[in-house]
Amino acid sequence: MDTAEALAVVVRGIRRGQGLSQEDINSLGRSYFSRIERGEVSIGLDVLVRLAGILGLDPATLLLMATSVQNHESFRDGQKRISKQLARIKKTGIDLEIDSQALAGKPPPGRPALAGAAANALKATRLRNEGMTLVGIAETLGLSESTVRRYLKTTKPEQP
Repeated sequence: MDTAEALAVVVRGIRRGQGLSQEDINSLGRSYFSRIERGEVSIGLDVLVRLAGILGLDPATLLLMATSVQNHESFRDGQKRISKQLARIKKTGIDLEIDSQALAGKPPPGRPALAGAAANALKATRLRNEGMTLVGIAETLGLSESTVRRYLKTTKPEQP
């Protein structure tokens, strides 16, 4: 059973268990909701969050239930599996890293600059101004030629 089919089983079961018809859940559109219930469509995270809200559940609960159905395990066993994973995450401190990143906001695009990158860029510019070749600068600083080229493009020439 694939993930969409497992989610379909869970959503259909919850809707029926709550005594709701597909018409009662019309904020996603009856046709689209029907396709979700038949497992004909894979949904994105935004739709999962909306769907969970419509059903009065946390999105994590829907995911837990769907993966439990997919793994042929009871919901209780699924809870145990998730609890072990969360405990491991907490033990390793990954939760603190995630909290830190969440507080920092969206990171800037691209890779973060390596320590000493600004100093290397200035050294590359200085060596170029002294007449050293690109290959020589790269060997002296222990950098690739493409990195030295990038440094020379982005660093302003030194003022005499």
